Amino acid sequence: MSVYLSVAPPDGFPRWSEPDWDRWLRDHPWEAAEHISSRGDWNIFLFQVRAIAARGRKLIEPHLEALINERPLEMMAADDVLQGLITAREEMAKRPAQALLETGSLFASEQDLHAMIGAARDRVNRAPTCADVWQPMFDAVIKVLEDATTQKRGVYFGNV
Repeated sequence: MSVYLSVAPPDGFPRWSEPDWDRWLRDHPWEAAEHISSRGDWNIFLFQVRAIAARGRKLIEPHLEALINERPLEMMAADDVLQGLITAREEMAKRPAQALLETGSLFASEQDLHAMIGAARDRVNRAPTCADVWQPMFDAVIKVLEDATTQKRGVYFGNV
């Protein structure tokens, strides 16, 4: 299973009736969902962000249940998560990738973490930071959240 993320229609869309949806879709074609990662990597990412980035965690944590369970985030929540991920990326950029091994292997084996660190080393051509390991994930999620913020909308998880 994979995690997909898309800019959502305006807040309150889960309560829309069929005519509301028809009207919205007529004027705003549905935006394709961005493939973020596998569900397993998504959970590892969220766990490691919380374990390593204390300031980022404070902004993300109120929305953690929605993130884990892939529930829509309204506009303000999406902005909180965006700011939390930007902060977390900054914090994680200051820590060597080996710190990921210290978070324990609750979600990933030590071998998987070593493989992720090795892939990041190959990608950045130097000793990677924690942020380097998760850079593709940060880039994908932050892009969708920035689009949502620009449009003053939330985000929706799905595979549309």
